[in-house]
Amino acid sequence: MLSYFIIILVCITLVGSVSFYISYKTMASQAEAASLLLVQQIEKNMDNDFHSKRNLLLASYNEQSYIDGVNRYTELSDRERFLFRQKIGDLYLKSFNVTPIRDFLRFQIYYSNGELLSSSDESGQHNPAKVRGSEWFRQTVAKDGEVFYSGFIPAADRTVDGETAYFSSIMIRDFSNPEQFILVRAEYRAELFNSIGRNDGLSPNSSIVILDEGNRLVYASGDAQRYAGGKELTSRISGSQGKFWLSLDGEERLVSYTNSAYSNWKAVLIVPKHDIFGALDIIKTTVIVTAFIAFAITLIISILFGQRITKPILDLYKTVNRIKRGDFSVRVEVRRNDEIGRIGMNFNAMQDELQNLIETRYVNQIKLQEAQLAMLYSQINPHFLYNTLDSIRAMSDYYQVQEISEMAQSLADIFRYNTKNKDEIVTLQEELVQIEAYMNIQRIRFEDKISFEQQIDDDLYSFPMLKMTLQPLVENAVFHGIERKRGKGTIAIIVSREGGSITLTVKDDGVGISDKHLADIRSSLKPPLQQSEGLSSDTRSGIGVQNVYSRYRIRYGDRFEFHMNSRKGAGTEIKLLIPEQVEAHS
Repeated sequence: MLSYFIIILVCITLVGSVSFYISYKTMASQAEAASLLLVQQIEKNMDNDFHSKRNLLLASYNEQSYIDGVNRYTELSDRERFLFRQKIGDLYLKSFNVTPIRDFLRFQIYYSNGELLSSSDESGQHNPAKVRGSEWFRQTVAKDGEVFYSGFIPAADRTVDGETAYFSSIMIRDFSNPEQFILVRAEYRAELFNSIGRNDGLSPNSSIVILDEGNRLVYASGDAQRYAGGKELTSRISGSQGKFWLSLDGEERLVSYTNSAYSNWKAVLIVPKHDIFGALDIIKTTVIVTAFIAFAITLIISILFGQRITKPILDLYKTVNRIKRGDFSVRVEVRRNDEIGRIGMNFNAMQDELQNLIETRYVNQIKLQEAQLAMLYSQINPHFLYNTLDSIRAMSDYYQVQEISEMAQSLADIFRYNTKNKDEIVTLQEELVQIEAYMNIQRIRFEDKISFEQQIDDDLYSFPMLKMTLQPLVENAVFHGIERKRGKGTIAIIVSREGGSITLTVKDDGVGISDKHLADIRSSLKPPLQQSEGLSSDTRSGIGVQNVYSRYRIRYGDRFEFHMNSRKGAGTEIKLLIPEQVEAHS
């Protein structure tokens, strides 16, 4: 369920993020295009205004007498010069007044030597040398008949009112006499740019910046006055037009600009990022709220739908766990007819069949184990009986002495132990008593050839174990170890505690077993259900070992350990590790 919720959240977040990204890119692209179109329109309006003002500056060319007066000005008398100054002043005064210009302030007319010829309001510089040395004079002359526009007004040239925002100037001359000319200079207020700043297409916080040919600030609207003349803005304005994002006052702003081919002035539009993407913020908020609502609705539906699916699966899981703990009577409660309901019905059917199979198999296994135990006992008793009776017969034929009575008595004790003791579980002490009777018979038979030793911890004589555990192992040591050895031999029984197990060891120093024969015996030591029906002739000498192993394996399973080691000529050792925690009769 958690993974499902995470997937839903990731999907909603991904869809919202992609939608927001596409909207952001689309809106940014549209804003950049719109800003560039708007600044181009500003440039066009500015150029149209500048062009109409240029025509007013060219009024002198409308009548040849003005050009002639310029050419002859140095030759005129003082009276003629006065009349010429009066005449040309009246011409431009009439020209600027006939065509009203809302932002016109004043004009001055200077001769080529820097002399002030006329002024609309008694303004202007009266020092010819300073006029000729001023930047605007030199720039106007350098334009060679083209209009020079500038927003740079030196402090010495500014009037008291300080209204001048920019000026335009032009050189008027006879092309045949380039040394004699006049410069007409007109000054204007910022009304033109104020009207542009009131454009309906501008956002409330947008700013317009006008830079002259030398990137000097001419006009700036809004808060752009603080930074418009800074290098961080002007250094990135190059070429005929362009746009870029600029961080100003800690906020991203879109800067769009064009460079007028007519005046070489730059019109710059600065739009704050929040003005462009304000609507997008609303969209983002709406998307986030919608995403949370969608996630909440999906979460509720998912929980309800998930419980309908997971609850029966959880019930099925709990049922399986109860079966795993051994409760085969539990069944899944089926209340639906869909796929999960059919799974539950099939599971119950499978459980019924499994329980029947387990019960049948369990009963059969018990019967099989009982049959195997009976078979093992039947294998042990006749085998021992035949060997013992054969020994008694040989001894009675040869000796005809008291030893026959002792052997018979020991044999009687052994039979009595097997027949009267019906319990499968006996103590170690009882097993050792039987082994003493058995070894009495073997000592009489082999005289002093066999030595028998015991190393038993005192607290282990009462340890419970399976009946007939030691006798088959000792018998193997006698007949397959000591009997074939030349000279005397020793059989030892060692019982001790190791960790959580009781270690029972039967070892001899007889002839030992070859590696191949030992490998065959070890391979025959398998769980009872995996054993073959009979032993080969090569492994029949290990039948007693296999009987002991099988009986303990049936009772203790994997908790029982059996180790058999031998080396040719060095004897054999058999070690049993019997669990101590669980009693043998449990």
